[in-house]
Amino acid sequence: MPKKKCGLGFDCASMMQYPSIDPANCLNYKTCGSAVQLSPDEELELVRIREEQMRQYQEQIRLTRRSAAIMMLMRRGCPQSPESLGVIPAIEAIATTLDNIRTRFTNFDGQYIAPPGCELHIYNVKRPSGTYSYYKLTAENAMFAPSEKEQEVRVIHLSHQHDARYIEAQLGIERRNKLTQVRTLLHNASALLEEATRLLEQTTDMNSPNATVEVFNIDEIIPIA
Repeated sequence: MPKKKCGLGFDCASMMQYPSIDPANCLNYKTCGSAVQLSPDEELELVRIREEQMRQYQEQIRLTRRSAAIMMLMRRGCPQSPESLGVIPAIEAIATTLDNIRTRFTNFDGQYIAPPGCELHIYNVKRPSGTYSYYKLTAENAMFAPSEKEQEVRVIHLSHQHDARYIEAQLGIERRNKLTQVRTLLHNASALLEEATRLLEQTTDMNSPNATVEVFNIDEIIPIA
């Protein structure tokens, strides 16, 4: 014959501080059994045993089926938290990563970073002694400060590939490309974080009322010597 179970899902032995108690012998048995006829927010009265400073107290509590369900699940359902599910450590890891990124931006201080759309182009110059290859930094529109003219120019001549001007211009393009890649990744990360924010905002629709429990009578249980 199967054991009778609590109609509210409580562990009677835990609630009544009575190891191995049969649910049928629990003081709440009849109340829990009839509770299924109540709406989730109708009140009912239960008895529970509480231990405090080596003394036991029998309490009468007033709560709703919804509060009872929350209380039962918080007691028996292995409740989790944002920290235990790894959400808080993930947030802390993101904050640490952002701090590292900000710190690494200092590596670009005082370094040349090429503008968007600027590239290196090679061109050949014929001389009596032979043909020589030179490089220039070319922009789509005039944006470079001129060396002699008054108007901005589209091209800066950089000499040959061993010249410091060419080397630094090439490094400037590499720095720009890395930064634009980082910008794209950060935009993607920002979009994901915004989606996380939207999900958290939606959890308000999943929140239950607070599991309020009203204690209206307490009697100390006097142990029998």
